[in-house]
Amino acid sequence: MALIPPERPADEAEDRAADLAAARRRKAVRYGVPLGIAGLAAATIGLVPALAQDEGPSKDDVTAEELIAKVLASEVESVDGTVKVSTDLGLPSIPFGGGGGEGADLSRLLAGDTKLQVAADGPEKQRVTLKGSDGDQTVVRNGQDVWTFGGASDEVSHSTLPKDAGKKDAGEHDLGLPKDLKDATPQELAERLLKAADETTDVDVAGTAQVAGQDAYELRLTPKQDESTVRDVTIAVDADNGVPLRVALTADDGKAVLDAGFTKVDFNKPAADLFKPPAGADVTEKGLDEGFGEGHGGDFGEGFGGFGGDWTGGDRAGGGKAGGLEDVKVHGEGWGSIAEISLPGGTLSEDGVGAALDFFTDKTDAGRVFESRLVNVLITDDKVYVGAVTPEALAAAAG
Repeated sequence: MALIPPERPADEAEDRAADLAAARRRKAVRYGVPLGIAGLAAATIGLVPALAQDEGPSKDDVTAEELIAKVLASEVESVDGTVKVSTDLGLPSIPFGGGGGEGADLSRLLAGDTKLQVAADGPEKQRVTLKGSDGDQTVVRNGQDVWTFGGASDEVSHSTLPKDAGKKDAGEHDLGLPKDLKDATPQELAERLLKAADETTDVDVAGTAQVAGQDAYELRLTPKQDESTVRDVTIAVDADNGVPLRVALTADDGKAVLDAGFTKVDFNKPAADLFKPPAGADVTEKGLDEGFGEGHGGDFGEGFGGFGGDWTGGDRAGGGKAGGLEDVKVHGEGWGSIAEISLPGGTLSEDGVGAALDFFTDKTDAGRVFESRLVNVLITDDKVYVGAVTPEALAAAAG
């Protein structure tokens, strides 16, 4: 008599069916995973040619001469973006504007990180905003009109530029923007450096990079003169339109002194409202000689011109005048140029103000030396020698 197995409870039958299904899935996975990997590998191999075509630029695509020409020939006139400026001169903390507030923000142009919001629409419309912990400070130029506002003040100042502003030499009126802000943008820094590059500079294409989402070539300027405190300057140039996106200056200790570059950038036409004063603002008329930022922390950025200035020699090499000073002699050329500034005899002697210099200078056989990671200064009784060179080079110039 055949045995009849007892009926399994319905729930036990369901559990057994589930176990069998799970076993089948495990088997499928065991054999299917290698097949899936193989399929993925095959698909990837098939994509390799397409991926290779979509790679960014190669440094071998362009020569240094072609890249310089691309920068100087760039016709981009519209930009809207954020620029981060990082500086580290190795200077002690110097208070500006009376401790904190706007002064602390302005001092970061010389040491620390600063953010600028920049916009331009052609040569006669620019806007630069300094982002600060106590509020933003803004200068707007639209044609002959220049407005400044922000910071700790609600006042909006208005000045009128001459009719030929922006049409004369670039050194005149500076297109209505404060010189120090204008020099802080990657475009201005790059153009000044490229124009100053001469037989004292090696120029090559160092590589490629991505800056603010843009493909870029890296142009490197390396001083040939051993006395220079600059190791090199790298300029990231937009591979498509030739706009400088980032400028980094490295000292001879291998660390960055200045790094100014876009973190966000858009080359479309900026909104027209960016080039107007705040709606309903109470505007006060100011003369151009009263300076930007009056009522907003003084002469905004005064003293920042060293980075964008002609510390590489520029048109001063060979005996030109420096920074508007009338009694200046220049030794050397290019990156090794040294400015000699004459002072009334005994001005900086121990009996004069020289004793006060003990706080930030070191006494040497040649005189008092103030050192930073980029610019060094030698002070004698009646002269000051300054340049982006070693203290030994300054002593040699002083004789």
